Amino acid sequence: MDSMQEKEQTESIPDRFSFYSSKTKQSTTSATWNDLFPVGPNEDLPLEKYKTRPEASHPIWWIDVRDATEEDVEAVAQALSIHPLTAEDIAIREPREKVDVFKNYYLISFQTLVASKVKEDRPGIPVSAALYMLVFQYGVVTFSPSGCAHVKRARDRVSKMHDPSILTSDWVCYAMIDDIIDSFEPFTREAEKESEAIEDQVFIARIDDAQALIPQVDVLRKKITHIIRCLHGKVDVLNGFVKRCQSPDKHSVFPGGDLLMYLGDVQDHLVTTLSTLSHIDEIIGRSQANCLAQLSATNLRLSLTINSGLSKVTLLATIFVPCHLVTGMWGMNVEVPGQDTPGLGWFFGIVGVFAAFMVICVAAAAKYKLL
Repeated sequence: MDSMQEKEQTESIPDRFSFYSSKTKQSTTSATWNDLFPVGPNEDLPLEKYKTRPEASHPIWWIDVRDATEEDVEAVAQALSIHPLTAEDIAIREPREKVDVFKNYYLISFQTLVASKVKEDRPGIPVSAALYMLVFQYGVVTFSPSGCAHVKRARDRVSKMHDPSILTSDWVCYAMIDDIIDSFEPFTREAEKESEAIEDQVFIARIDDAQALIPQVDVLRKKITHIIRCLHGKVDVLNGFVKRCQSPDKHSVFPGGDLLMYLGDVQDHLVTTLSTLSHIDEIIGRSQANCLAQLSATNLRLSLTINSGLSKVTLLATIFVPCHLVTGMWGMNVEVPGQDTPGLGWFFGIVGVFAAFMVICVAAAAKYKLL
Protein backbone atom coordinates (compact mmCIF):
# COMPACT_ATOMS: atom_id res chain seq x y z
CA MET A 1 0.00 0.00 0.00
CA ASP A 2 2.84 2.38 0.90
CA SER A 3 4.62 1.60 -2.35
CA MET A 4 1.46 2.48 -4.30
CA GLN A 5 1.17 5.83 -2.50
CA GLU A 6 4.83 6.62 -3.15
CA LYS A 7 4.34 5.76 -6.81
CA GLU A 8 1.31 8.07 -7.07
CA GLN A 9 3.22 10.91 -5.39
CA THR A 10 6.14 10.44 -7.77
CA GLU A 11 3.85 10.51 -10.77
CA SER A 12 2.15 13.71 -9.56
CA ILE A 13 5.47 15.61 -9.41
CA PRO A 14 6.01 17.53 -12.67
CA ASP A 15 9.18 17.08 -14.72
CA ARG A 16 11.10 20.20 -13.78
CA PHE A 17 14.56 18.97 -14.78
CA SER A 18 15.56 18.60 -18.42
CA PHE A 19 18.83 17.63 -20.09
CA TYR A 20 19.68 18.39 -23.71
CA SER A 21 22.71 17.24 -25.66
CA SER A 22 23.74 18.59 -29.06
CA LYS A 23 25.22 15.21 -29.82
CA THR A 24 21.88 13.40 -29.77
CA LYS A 25 19.68 16.52 -30.25
CA GLN A 26 17.21 15.06 -27.78
CA SER A 27 15.92 16.16 -24.42
CA THR A 28 15.28 14.02 -21.39
CA THR A 29 13.14 15.17 -18.48
CA SER A 30 12.70 14.07 -14.91
CA ALA A 31 11.17 15.20 -11.66
CA THR A 32 14.40 15.18 -9.62
CA TRP A 33 18.13 15.59 -10.21
CA ASN A 34 18.88 11.99 -9.26
CA ASP A 35 16.35 10.70 -11.78
CA LEU A 36 17.95 12.85 -14.48
CA PHE A 37 21.34 11.18 -13.90
CA PRO A 38 20.71 7.76 -12.32
CA VAL A 39 24.36 6.68 -12.54
CA GLY A 40 25.83 10.10 -11.80
CA PRO A 41 26.41 13.16 -13.97
CA ASN A 42 30.12 12.59 -14.58
CA GLU A 43 29.49 10.42 -17.63
CA ASP A 44 27.42 13.10 -19.37
CA LEU A 45 28.90 16.26 -17.84
CA PRO A 46 32.68 16.69 -17.93
CA LEU A 47 34.02 18.19 -14.72
CA GLU A 48 35.25 21.65 -15.74
CA LYS A 49 37.68 23.27 -13.34
CA TYR A 50 38.36 26.27 -15.59
CA LYS A 51 36.49 27.82 -18.49
CA THR A 52 38.67 28.35 -21.57
CA ARG A 53 38.06 28.66 -25.29
CA PRO A 54 35.83 25.76 -26.39
CA GLU A 55 36.92 23.49 -29.20
CA ALA A 56 34.95 23.63 -32.44
CA SER A 57 32.28 20.97 -33.03
CA HIS A 58 32.50 19.77 -29.43
CA PRO A 59 29.14 18.49 -28.13
CA ILE A 60 27.24 20.88 -25.90
CA TRP A 61 25.05 19.90 -22.96
CA TRP A 62 22.26 21.97 -21.48
CA ILE A 63 20.46 21.48 -18.17
CA ASP A 64 17.35 23.45 -17.31
CA VAL A 65 15.71 23.55 -13.88
CA ARG A 66 12.23 25.06 -13.77
CA ASP A 67 11.06 26.73 -10.54
CA ALA A 68 14.12 25.49 -8.66
CA THR A 69 13.88 24.98 -4.91
CA GLU A 70 16.74 25.35 -2.45
CA GLU A 71 17.25 21.57 -2.51
CA ASP A 72 17.45 21.60 -6.31
CA VAL A 73 20.00 24.41 -6.29
CA GLU A 74 22.08 22.61 -3.67
CA ALA A 75 22.08 19.37 -5.69
CA VAL A 76 23.17 21.16 -8.87
CA ALA A 77 25.80 23.18 -6.99
CA GLN A 78 27.38 20.05 -5.51
CA ALA A 79 27.42 18.21 -8.83
CA LEU A 80 28.88 21.08 -10.92
CA SER A 81 31.01 22.89 -8.29
CA ILE A 82 28.94 26.08 -8.36
CA HIS A 83 30.15 28.90 -6.13
CA PRO A 84 28.13 29.39 -2.92
CA LEU A 85 27.39 33.03 -3.82
CA THR A 86 25.80 31.91 -7.09
CA ALA A 87 23.77 29.22 -5.32
CA GLU A 88 22.58 31.78 -2.77
CA ASP A 89 21.48 34.27 -5.47
CA ILE A 90 19.52 31.59 -7.30
CA ALA A 91 17.96 30.17 -4.14
CA ILE A 92 16.70 33.56 -2.88
CA ARG A 93 15.66 34.70 -6.39
CA GLU A 94 18.00 37.70 -6.49
CA PRO A 95 16.15 40.19 -8.76
CA ARG A 96 19.19 42.29 -9.71
CA GLU A 97 20.36 41.75 -13.29
CA LYS A 98 24.12 41.27 -13.48
CA VAL A 99 27.11 39.37 -14.84
CA ASP A 100 29.35 37.50 -12.39
CA VAL A 101 32.62 35.82 -13.30
CA PHE A 102 34.00 32.66 -11.71
CA LYS A 103 36.87 30.37 -12.60
CA ASN A 104 34.83 27.68 -14.36
CA TYR A 105 31.75 29.63 -15.54
CA TYR A 106 30.11 33.02 -15.71
CA LEU A 107 26.62 33.86 -14.46
CA ILE A 108 24.09 36.08 -16.23
CA SER A 109 20.93 37.06 -14.38
CA PHE A 110 18.01 38.44 -16.39
CA GLN A 111 14.45 39.48 -15.63
CA THR A 112 11.80 38.14 -18.00
CA LEU A 113 8.05 38.64 -18.29
CA VAL A 114 5.74 35.77 -17.42
CA ALA A 115 2.49 36.32 -19.30
CA SER A 116 0.61 33.53 -17.53
CA LYS A 117 1.07 35.19 -14.14
CA VAL A 118 -0.84 38.41 -13.52
CA LYS A 119 -1.30 40.04 -10.13
CA GLU A 120 -4.88 40.60 -9.07
CA ASP A 121 -4.13 44.12 -7.84
CA ARG A 122 -2.43 45.01 -11.15
CA PRO A 123 -4.67 43.68 -13.94
CA GLY A 124 -3.17 43.64 -17.41
CA ILE A 125 0.40 44.08 -16.16
CA PRO A 126 2.63 41.01 -16.63
CA VAL A 127 4.75 39.75 -13.76
CA SER A 128 8.53 39.72 -14.05
CA ALA A 129 10.59 36.74 -12.88
CA ALA A 130 14.30 36.07 -12.65
CA LEU A 131 16.10 33.71 -15.03
CA TYR A 132 19.69 32.61 -14.36
CA MET A 133 22.22 31.24 -16.86
CA LEU A 134 25.46 29.52 -15.87
CA VAL A 135 27.75 29.20 -18.89
CA PHE A 136 30.51 26.59 -18.65
CA GLN A 137 33.07 25.63 -21.29
CA TYR A 138 30.90 22.99 -22.93
CA GLY A 139 27.58 23.36 -21.17
CA VAL A 140 24.88 25.65 -19.88
CA VAL A 141 22.71 25.45 -16.78
CA THR A 142 19.56 27.58 -16.72
CA PHE A 143 17.17 28.18 -13.84
CA SER A 144 13.96 29.33 -15.48
CA PRO A 145 10.53 30.28 -14.09
CA SER A 146 7.40 28.49 -15.15
CA GLY A 147 5.22 30.27 -17.68
CA CYS A 148 8.01 31.22 -20.08
CA ALA A 149 9.07 29.29 -23.17
CA HIS A 150 12.58 30.68 -23.62
CA VAL A 151 14.28 27.33 -23.10
CA LYS A 152 12.02 25.49 -25.56
CA ARG A 153 12.41 28.09 -28.30
CA ALA A 154 16.17 28.32 -27.82
CA ARG A 155 16.55 24.53 -27.96
CA ASP A 156 14.49 24.40 -31.13
CA ARG A 157 16.78 27.03 -32.58
CA VAL A 158 19.86 25.02 -31.58
CA SER A 159 18.42 21.84 -33.09
CA LYS A 160 17.86 23.56 -36.44
CA MET A 161 21.45 24.78 -36.76
CA HIS A 162 23.16 23.43 -39.88
CA ASP A 163 26.72 24.40 -38.92
CA PRO A 164 27.74 22.62 -35.70
CA SER A 165 31.02 24.52 -35.54
CA ILE A 166 29.14 27.67 -34.50
CA LEU A 167 27.39 25.96 -31.59
CA THR A 168 29.11 26.66 -28.27
CA SER A 169 27.92 27.22 -24.75
CA ASP A 170 28.39 30.97 -25.29
CA TRP A 171 26.21 30.81 -28.40
CA VAL A 172 23.48 29.08 -26.36
CA CYS A 173 23.74 31.95 -23.89
CA TYR A 174 23.30 34.41 -26.76
CA ALA A 175 20.26 32.48 -28.02
CA MET A 176 18.64 32.72 -24.58
CA ILE A 177 19.40 36.45 -24.28
CA ASP A 178 18.04 37.09 -27.77
CA ASP A 179 14.85 35.17 -27.04
CA ILE A 180 14.35 37.05 -23.76
CA ILE A 181 14.69 40.41 -25.52
CA ASP A 182 12.39 39.30 -28.34
CA SER A 183 9.78 38.14 -25.81
CA PHE A 184 9.11 41.80 -24.95
CA GLU A 185 8.01 42.51 -28.54
CA PRO A 186 4.41 41.18 -28.18
CA PHE A 187 3.87 43.35 -25.10
CA THR A 188 5.31 46.33 -26.98
CA ARG A 189 3.00 45.77 -29.97
CA GLU A 190 -0.01 45.38 -27.69
CA ALA A 191 0.87 48.60 -25.86
CA GLU A 192 1.28 50.39 -29.20
CA LYS A 193 -2.16 49.27 -30.36
CA GLU A 194 -3.76 50.37 -27.08
CA SER A 195 -2.03 53.76 -27.27
CA GLU A 196 -3.27 54.33 -30.82
CA ALA A 197 -6.83 53.35 -29.83
CA ILE A 198 -6.76 55.72 -26.84
CA GLU A 199 -5.35 58.55 -28.95
CA ASP A 200 -8.20 58.13 -31.47
CA GLN A 201 -10.87 58.11 -28.75
CA VAL A 202 -9.70 61.18 -26.84
CA PHE A 203 -11.18 63.82 -29.18
CA ILE A 204 -14.35 61.96 -30.16
CA ALA A 205 -15.33 60.53 -26.77
CA ARG A 206 -18.29 61.85 -24.81
CA ILE A 207 -18.02 62.90 -21.20
CA ASP A 208 -18.78 59.46 -19.81
CA ASP A 209 -16.41 57.83 -22.29
CA ALA A 210 -13.66 60.33 -21.49
CA GLN A 211 -13.98 59.54 -17.81
CA ALA A 212 -13.66 55.83 -18.61
CA LEU A 213 -10.47 56.49 -20.59
CA ILE A 214 -8.57 57.74 -17.55
CA PRO A 215 -8.25 54.27 -15.89
CA GLN A 216 -7.23 52.73 -19.23
CA VAL A 217 -4.49 55.32 -19.64
CA ASP A 218 -3.32 54.72 -16.08
CA VAL A 219 -3.07 50.94 -16.54
CA LEU A 220 -1.29 51.32 -19.87
CA ARG A 221 1.26 53.75 -18.44
CA LYS A 222 1.94 51.36 -15.56
CA LYS A 223 2.45 48.53 -18.04
CA ILE A 224 4.85 50.58 -20.16
CA THR A 225 6.78 51.74 -17.09
CA HIS A 226 7.08 48.15 -15.89
CA ILE A 227 8.40 46.95 -19.25
CA ILE A 228 10.87 49.85 -19.55
CA ARG A 229 12.16 49.16 -16.04
CA CYS A 230 12.71 45.50 -16.94
CA LEU A 231 14.58 46.44 -20.13
CA HIS A 232 16.79 49.16 -18.64
CA GLY A 233 18.63 46.65 -16.48
CA LYS A 234 19.43 44.57 -19.54
CA VAL A 235 21.09 47.54 -21.22
CA ASP A 236 23.69 47.74 -18.45
CA VAL A 237 24.18 43.97 -18.39
CA LEU A 238 24.66 43.71 -22.16
CA ASN A 239 26.96 46.72 -22.29
CA GLY A 240 29.10 45.28 -19.51
CA PHE A 241 29.09 41.84 -21.10
CA VAL A 242 30.14 43.16 -24.53
CA LYS A 243 32.76 45.42 -22.98
CA ARG A 244 34.34 42.48 -21.19
CA CYS A 245 34.29 40.44 -24.39
CA GLN A 246 36.00 43.26 -26.28
CA SER A 247 38.60 43.98 -23.61
CA PRO A 248 42.14 43.03 -24.78
CA ASP A 249 43.05 41.61 -21.38
CA LYS A 250 39.70 39.91 -20.91
CA HIS A 251 39.24 36.77 -18.89
CA SER A 252 39.23 33.53 -20.81
CA VAL A 253 35.68 32.75 -19.68
CA PHE A 254 34.24 35.40 -22.03
CA PRO A 255 33.68 34.68 -25.72
CA GLY A 256 34.94 36.67 -28.65
CA GLY A 257 35.03 36.61 -32.41
CA ASP A 258 31.75 36.26 -34.30
CA LEU A 259 29.69 36.08 -31.13
CA LEU A 260 30.22 39.82 -30.65
CA MET A 261 28.26 40.43 -33.85
CA TYR A 262 25.36 38.39 -32.44
CA LEU A 263 25.49 40.35 -29.18
CA GLY A 264 25.56 43.61 -31.17
CA ASP A 265 22.39 42.50 -32.95
CA VAL A 266 20.74 41.90 -29.57
CA GLN A 267 21.79 45.38 -28.45
CA ASP A 268 20.18 46.85 -31.57
CA HIS A 269 16.93 45.04 -30.83
CA LEU A 270 17.03 46.27 -27.26
CA VAL A 271 17.63 49.89 -28.26
CA THR A 272 14.83 49.70 -30.85
CA THR A 273 12.38 48.29 -28.31
CA LEU A 274 13.25 50.97 -25.74
CA SER A 275 12.87 53.71 -28.37
CA THR A 276 9.46 52.36 -29.33
CA LEU A 277 8.35 52.22 -25.71
CA SER A 278 9.56 55.78 -25.10
CA HIS A 279 7.58 56.95 -28.14
CA ILE A 280 4.48 55.11 -26.90
CA ASP A 281 4.91 56.67 -23.46
CA GLU A 282 5.02 60.14 -25.05
CA ILE A 283 1.84 59.41 -27.01
CA ILE A 284 0.05 58.19 -23.89
CA GLY A 285 1.25 61.20 -21.91
CA ARG A 286 -0.05 63.55 -24.59
CA SER A 287 -3.35 61.67 -24.82
CA GLN A 288 -3.75 61.81 -21.05
CA ALA A 289 -3.08 65.55 -21.02
CA ASN A 290 -5.56 66.09 -23.87
CA CYS A 291 -8.18 63.98 -22.13
CA LEU A 292 -7.81 65.89 -18.87
CA ALA A 293 -7.90 69.19 -20.77
CA GLN A 294 -11.06 68.12 -22.55
CA LEU A 295 -12.68 67.14 -19.26
CA SER A 296 -11.66 70.49 -17.74
CA ALA A 297 -13.09 72.38 -20.70
CA THR A 298 -16.33 70.39 -20.52
CA ASN A 299 -16.66 71.01 -16.80
CA LEU A 300 -15.96 74.71 -17.30
CA ARG A 301 -18.60 74.91 -20.04
CA LEU A 302 -21.16 73.18 -17.82
CA SER A 303 -20.28 75.49 -14.94
CA LEU A 304 -20.77 78.57 -17.12
CA THR A 305 -24.12 77.24 -18.38
CA ILE A 306 -25.31 76.61 -14.83
CA ASN A 307 -24.17 80.05 -13.67
CA SER A 308 -25.94 81.70 -16.61
CA GLY A 309 -29.17 79.87 -15.79
CA LEU A 310 -28.94 80.80 -12.13
CA SER A 311 -28.34 84.46 -12.99
CA LYS A 312 -31.46 84.50 -15.18
CA VAL A 313 -33.55 82.90 -12.45
CA THR A 314 -32.20 85.45 -9.98
CA LEU A 315 -33.13 88.33 -12.31
CA LEU A 316 -36.65 87.02 -12.79
CA ALA A 317 -37.05 86.61 -9.06
CA THR A 318 -35.86 90.21 -8.59
CA ILE A 319 -38.54 91.42 -11.04
CA PHE A 320 -41.29 89.62 -9.12
CA VAL A 321 -40.20 90.93 -5.69
CA PRO A 322 -41.94 94.39 -6.00
CA CYS A 323 -45.18 92.69 -7.00
CA HIS A 324 -45.05 90.48 -3.94
CA LEU A 325 -44.29 93.51 -1.79
CA VAL A 326 -47.33 95.41 -3.03
CA THR A 327 -49.66 92.46 -2.67
CA GLY A 328 -48.28 91.76 0.76
CA MET A 329 -48.78 95.32 1.97
CA TRP A 330 -52.40 95.53 0.81
CA GLY A 331 -53.21 92.02 1.90
CA MET A 332 -53.25 93.08 5.54
CA ASN A 333 -56.35 94.12 7.48
CA VAL A 334 -56.12 97.80 6.48
CA GLU A 335 -57.94 100.24 4.29
CA VAL A 336 -57.32 99.38 0.64
CA PRO A 337 -57.82 102.01 -2.09
CA GLY A 338 -60.84 101.25 -4.19
CA GLN A 339 -62.37 98.77 -1.78
CA ASP A 340 -65.61 100.78 -1.64
CA THR A 341 -65.77 101.25 -5.39
CA PRO A 342 -68.03 98.73 -7.11
CA GLY A 343 -66.78 96.75 -10.12
CA LEU A 344 -63.43 95.27 -11.04
CA GLY A 345 -61.75 98.39 -12.33
CA TRP A 346 -59.25 98.68 -9.51
CA PHE A 347 -58.44 94.97 -9.71
CA PHE A 348 -57.69 94.99 -13.44
CA GLY A 349 -55.87 98.29 -13.05
CA ILE A 350 -53.51 96.85 -10.45
CA VAL A 351 -52.98 93.67 -12.50
CA GLY A 352 -52.33 95.80 -15.55
CA VAL A 353 -49.73 97.87 -13.69
CA PHE A 354 -48.04 94.67 -12.52
CA ALA A 355 -48.00 93.24 -16.06
CA ALA A 356 -46.70 96.48 -17.54
CA PHE A 357 -43.96 96.64 -14.91
CA MET A 358 -42.91 93.03 -15.66
CA VAL A 359 -42.93 93.62 -19.43
CA ILE A 360 -40.81 96.76 -19.09
CA CYS A 361 -38.31 95.02 -16.79
CA VAL A 362 -38.06 91.93 -19.03
CA ALA A 363 -37.62 94.13 -22.13
CA ALA A 364 -34.88 96.11 -20.42
CA ALA A 365 -33.13 92.89 -19.31
CA ALA A 366 -33.36 91.48 -22.83
CA LYS A 367 -32.00 94.74 -24.28
CA TYR A 368 -28.95 94.63 -22.05
CA LYS A 369 -28.60 90.84 -22.67
CA LEU A 370 -29.28 89.90 -19.09
CA LEU A 371 -31.75 87.22 -20.16
